[in-house]
Amino acid sequence: MENNLERDWNSLLYKISEEFNVDADLNGTLLLIGIQERGLGFQESYSKEEKWDHIDLATCTLLMKWNYYSIKGYDDDNWPIFIKNKMVPPFSKDKEEKLLKSSIVEYFKDNGYLND
Repeated sequence: MENNLERDWNSLLYKISEEFNVDADLNGTLLLIGIQERGLGFQESYSKEEKWDHIDLATCTLLMKWNYYSIKGYDDDNWPIFIKNKMVPPFSKDKEEKLLKSSIVEYFKDNGYLND
């Protein structure tokens, strides 16, 4: 399974790199997911704070699949308000990265961007 994850992860990074003409990495894919989830389209530039807001949005969205978070509602700017359903265990850096990569790959497969 780990080999499949790495294969799918590398395929995803390659596809994103080619399509968006960027060097894709973990934070870059989280940024793309956050932008997608906001639904406002891509802007030419984002402040550092806006980038982290989108990355946080993506992380919470991905962790919803594992029931760590759920959406309580939306604020005045239409940003989702998340509530924590349970504590995320203190994973090692490697295990945390694997969980995120796996969730990202599933997200892009579920949205038809990456084939099984």
